[in-house]
Amino acid sequence: MNDHEGWNMSKITPIILFISILLLMSNVQAAAGNTVEYPITITDSSGASVTIKNEPERIVCLMPSITEIVFTVGAGDKVVGGTEDDNYPPEAENLTKVGRYTTINYETVAGLEPDLILLDEANGEDTIKRLEELNIQTLMINPKTMDEIIESILLVGTITNNEDNAQEIVDGMRQTISNITDSTKGITDEERPRVLYIVWDDPIYSAGKYTYPNDLITMAGGQNIIEANGWPTINLESVVSADPQIIICSGMGGLSYQIANNTRNNDALQTVSAIKNDRVYSIKDPNVIELSGPRIVEGLEVLHLYMGDDWEQKDYTSLNDVSQLQVDAAQGPDEGSYAQDGGNATAKTPGFGVLLAISMMVLGYMGIRRS
Repeated sequence: MNDHEGWNMSKITPIILFISILLLMSNVQAAAGNTVEYPITITDSSGASVTIKNEPERIVCLMPSITEIVFTVGAGDKVVGGTEDDNYPPEAENLTKVGRYTTINYETVAGLEPDLILLDEANGEDTIKRLEELNIQTLMINPKTMDEIIESILLVGTITNNEDNAQEIVDGMRQTISNITDSTKGITDEERPRVLYIVWDDPIYSAGKYTYPNDLITMAGGQNIIEANGWPTINLESVVSADPQIIICSGMGGLSYQIANNTRNNDALQTVSAIKNDRVYSIKDPNVIELSGPRIVEGLEVLHLYMGDDWEQKDYTSLNDVSQLQVDAAQGPDEGSYAQDGGNATAKTPGFGVLLAISMMVLGYMGIRRS
């Protein structure tokens, strides 16, 4: 190397080093901007002010919807326990199970040594009190509307130090919602198809006001024929009188298809427009409509397809792989098939059989709410 080349290198090397330092500083600053500084104080769904002193490392989720949100924002590796109903994402099935949402095993919870428990109002006051006695920090996640589902995702992103992931998720959700609502907001009431959303057929249990299906039906361009709140039972005469143009059938464990077949073959309903025009549809996975998690926009897309005048059943069959789903026509609803958003088990959660529906009646629809 000659002196001239050495001089050039001596000048270039510091420049490269300087640029490298600037890039490194830029990356560090960007990373710092994406890092939550603890302690943080937030307001949870109950309105309580909660201070999170350190980034949670051991989280127990007491609702399937909450588990889904935590995994979706990227904090699944922090979840050490969940409910027996957690099945999404698939990794959630491997969590240590702490019971059903209303029958929590507190010894199991304590043994997991969580530093944060995420729960819902529907877990019950007794659960909240018992957890307080165990001196475990709790946070209420109880969304009542689509906007509050989005807020809950952002909140979980913040408390788990996954703000960027959460923001990206909700941006996508908002875009999907906007695409659909922009196309349906101009539809008049007279033009909106009359829709009946049922979760059991004998007797008929349906989605009324203050439920996610009702919200999504409206957003998708339809109108729910049920005026009552929550999940009321309705008689055949009222269905015939309301003459729904679309009937959507939802049931866990493949029961959607059994309910749809029973509805199509019900002699008392043969004059109903939905049956005459072959517009009785089955929901392959009711969770995308009835569970307050990120997948609810998928449910909105499915219902939007259903509302279209040019809908053909073969499209949905292809979309959801219905042909691969095995259905036992003799099977009735059972508690074991329940994989819903337990946190919304009163007003927002149906579809897991007649047992819970009857309980809802006995309780006088206690807790009918946007939850």
